[in-house]
Order: sequence, then C-alpha cells, then structure tokens
Amino acid sequence: MASLGVTSGLPLIVGETLFDCFPDKVVLGGAALNVAWNLKGLGSDPVLLSRVGQDEAAEQLLAALRRQGLRLEGLQRDPLHPTGQVRVTLDGEGIPTFAILPDQAYDYIQLDRAALQALRPSLIYRGSLAARREAAHRHFQETLPTLGCPVFLDLNLRDPWWRPGPVREMLRTCAWLKLNQEELEQVVQLESIPAGKVEEQGQALRARLNLRGLFLTLGAAGAFLFTGRGVYRGEPVPVPRLVDTVGAGDGFSAVAILGLLQGWPEAVLLQRAVEFAAAICGVAGGAPPDPAFYRPFRQAWGL
Repeated sequence: MASLGVTSGLPLIVGETLFDCFPDKVVLGGAALNVAWNLKGLGSDPVLLSRVGQDEAAEQLLAALRRQGLRLEGLQRDPLHPTGQVRVTLDGEGIPTFAILPDQAYDYIQLDRAALQALRPSLIYRGSLAARREAAHRHFQETLPTLGCPVFLDLNLRDPWWRPGPVREMLRTCAWLKLNQEELEQVVQLESIPAGKVEEQGQALRARLNLRGLFLTLGAAGAFLFTGRGVYRGEPVPVPRLVDTVGAGDGFSAVAILGLLQGWPEAVLLQRAVEFAAAICGVAGGAPPDPAFYRPFRQAWGL
C-alpha cells in the first residue's frame, strides 16, 4: 500500500471536543474527540489536541477521556470560553440536525510548533469545524504544514460555519480527504469539476488536488476510496438496530487512519471503515463508552 501508507507511529488528532446535547441525553462528541476515542479503543495511542473551558462540563469531559485511557497533554483549558456544546435533533431515520453554538473553547486551540514537533507525529488528523474562525484558520494553515507529516482532512461543512476561501486553502494542504456525498457536491462546485457520476467526480477531484487518497462516504450505500491506482468500493453493511448516525463518519475516519498507520491494503481498509461506521450507528453518539464494543474488531483485525 505504498501509495497511501505512512510510517507507523503516533497520530495527532486536532479539532473540537464537545458535548452533543440530544433532547433526552447528553453524550461526548466532536469529530476530533470521536476519532481519537475510537482510535484508542482500537489499540492506537493518539494525542488529542483540543481546548475545553474551565467549567463543570470540562471536568466531566476530562474524566471520560481519562477512563478511556487517552493522553491529555494536548487538552488546553480556556478561562474565557465554555466547553463546546452542540444541540442535536434526529429525524425518524436517525439522521441528525446540528445547532452548533458559537464562540466555544475549541474555537481558540493554540498550536505550539516546537511541542508538536517533539511528539514526532506520523499523521495529523484535522476537522474543519475547529477552523471556522478566520484567526483559527490562519493559525492552523501557518502551523500544521510545518510539522513535516501528512494531513488527513475531515471536511465537515456545517452551515453557516464555513466559507469557500478557507475550504479551498485547507484542501490544498492535505494528503487525504474525507467527505460525504453532499460535501462532494459542494466541493466540486468550488473547484469547477464538470458534472458527472460520483465516481468520475471523486477521481477528478483527487487528481485536481493531487491527493494520496480521497474517501467518499455514502451513508447506507457504503463508500468509495479514490487513489492514483484506481477506485475502490466499500460495500454497504447493514445496521441491525439503528440508534442514530451521529459520529458514524468519525468512526469511518478513525479506521481509515488506523489502516493507513497499519499499512492495510486499500480494499481491506475501506471495507473495515464501512463496517465500523455501521456499528457506530447502533450506539448513541460517536464515542462508545463500553470497551466491549471494540473487542470483536480488535480480534477480527488482529489488533
């Protein structure tokens, strides 16, 4: 898998940590938190770089991260802004709508170049939401490319929290890109990719951006992986008992990153990511608290 693989090592996960507030429950959330949480559950040792407030919500969040065994040296405390919250409502098929609150602690993540270089990460994951402030976007764009390792960009285009200019800049500083079908439609318009089949547009976008790989998630229809060597299809995996789809894409990203670090073949990596994302749909939120959730995957995948 030389075209996609990275040197096995520490993944650095940069982005939002927050609570997803449903009408009847509150669960851990945020793309970066979910990715780091699932990587840890699957046996990796990620460093989560994020920012929380100095409030009771932060204490609860940090306690949960400790229980999961996650490293906390990258968790910053913010005296002025609250720990992030997102209000989530679900339709009849478990599809979420998000009300993302403004001016949260994760909007003010600080990147210390020397400290991050000392970690010697082999891959950086970044979610796009944490760069919604122009100052945060500029800070990330100026710092992350200097760390000398490839970036996995998880595009989350949540209205009204994104702008075409910053998105185009982020797209040009990543090696891998993950997005869903709606986001693909938005990005191909930004990049003036001609109309066509999803497979044609995905491969054209990958070539335009000179990506090592582009992951396209299609919900219940599976996923695609576009590389310089061809197109791979991840077949749909049924969800026995749907709870919600919150965090399914983050679970997909976690397994994709794990596969890159482990050097799995492209087709294997993609199908495992689809399988894991389907399993996430059977629990509330994207950060399963029960270690038993991960056991069958670790056993089946030799982790």
